[in-house]
Amino acid sequence: MSESPFREKKARPGKESVRSESNGLTPSSAPAETEVQRHPLPGRVSEPAARDAGEVQFFEDEYRDVVESLGGEVLRAEVNPFVEVGERTPSGNVSSPQLLRARPLEPTSGPRRWVHAMTGGLVNLGPSRAQVREQERMARIQRPLRGAHVTTYLCLKGGITKTTTCIGTALTAAQYRPEAVVAGDFNPDAGDLAERVTGREGLSGVNALAEQVEHVHSIGQLSAFLESEGRLTVLPGEPDPKLGESLTSAQFNAVIEILSSYYSSIHVDAGTGITHPIMPGILARTDTLVVPAAYSITGAKRAYETLVWLRSNGFDRLADSAIVALTERDLVSREVDKKAVLAMFEGQPVVKVPADQHLADGAKVHLERMNPRTREAFAEIAALIADRYSA
Repeated sequence: MSESPFREKKARPGKESVRSESNGLTPSSAPAETEVQRHPLPGRVSEPAARDAGEVQFFEDEYRDVVESLGGEVLRAEVNPFVEVGERTPSGNVSSPQLLRARPLEPTSGPRRWVHAMTGGLVNLGPSRAQVREQERMARIQRPLRGAHVTTYLCLKGGITKTTTCIGTALTAAQYRPEAVVAGDFNPDAGDLAERVTGREGLSGVNALAEQVEHVHSIGQLSAFLESEGRLTVLPGEPDPKLGESLTSAQFNAVIEILSSYYSSIHVDAGTGITHPIMPGILARTDTLVVPAAYSITGAKRAYETLVWLRSNGFDRLADSAIVALTERDLVSREVDKKAVLAMFEGQPVVKVPADQHLADGAKVHLERMNPRTREAFAEIAALIADRYSA
C-alpha cells in the first residue's frame, strides 16, 4: 500500500527538523525531512518552495567550486514555463513588448459585412478589394507633408468644372488630412469659389490681403481675410472684375508666402487667362498642376492646348506631371470617340469624374450629397497630389 501523503515523516538522523513558517507548526510537530543544500545557477529560478518564500538566489560562476566544496548541490532546474525573459536591445535594455495582437481588418460594406454582423464577428471574411483600395487611398491622402505644397487648377477654357474640381479635392483633403487646408480664389474674373464653399455671397478677401500683407504677423490677423466651412479654410476672391484684374505676380507671391507660413496644403483656383500678369507668379509657385477637361471636343482640346502651352513656355515640369481631371458631365453624342480623347493625354494620370447632379446645380458643394463615385474620384485626385509630397 502506498504511503499516505498525510503521514508524518520521520527526520533523518543527524539533521534538524525544519519549522514551517507558512503553517505555524512548532518544531516538535512540524514534518521534517533531510534536504541537500541547494543553490541555483546564476540567472535561473530556484525550485517552487524557495521561490514562494522569496528566497531566489543568484550566484556567479566563480562561486561554483565553493558551493560544491561545502557539500552543496548545484541546482539545475528547467526553465520555468511560466516565466519568459524579455528580448534585449543592442543597448542592453529590455525592449517594450507588444501587448496587443494585430487585429484583422473587418469588412465595412456588402455581404462580407452582413456575414460578420450576423455571426457576431466569429466569421470574418476580411475586407473586399474595394475596401482595401479605399483604405490604401486614404493612407496616400494622409501622407506626411513638410513645408508647403501649392496645387493649382488651371485650364484655357472656363466652364469645365475647374472651380468644382478645386473645391471637391480641397474638401476631401481637408476631411482626411491632419493639418489645415486652404483654398484660394485667384481668378481675376470674379470667381465664385468662396460662395460655393460657404453658401454666402459677396465675400472678398484676396485683394484686401494683398494690400495689407505686410502688416499680417499672426494667424489671428490673417483670419480676418479668410472664411471657413468645416475643416476647409477659404481665401475669397474679388467679386469686382476690375479690381481682380489689378493683382500682380508680386502680390500673389506675397499672399502665398503668408499663407504658407500657417498652411501646408494650399489649393489655388486660377483663371483662364494664361497671359494675365498674375499667371507667371502662380505657375512659378505651383508644385502640382490639375488640368480639368471634358469629353466634349472643346473641353478636350482646350485642356490639351493648356499642356502644350506650358511645354512651349518653359513649364515642362508642370505639364509632364499634371493631373487631368476628365469630367463626364457633358452629354456628348456617340460620334465623339472617348478613347481618342483619353489618347490625347497619354502619359498623364487621368481621373474620370462622373456626372453629378449635385455639382451641376452650381450651388453650395457638399461632399456627403455627391454620388459615391464622384467622391471617390476627388479622393483619387487628392491622393495623386499627396503622392508628390516630399515627406
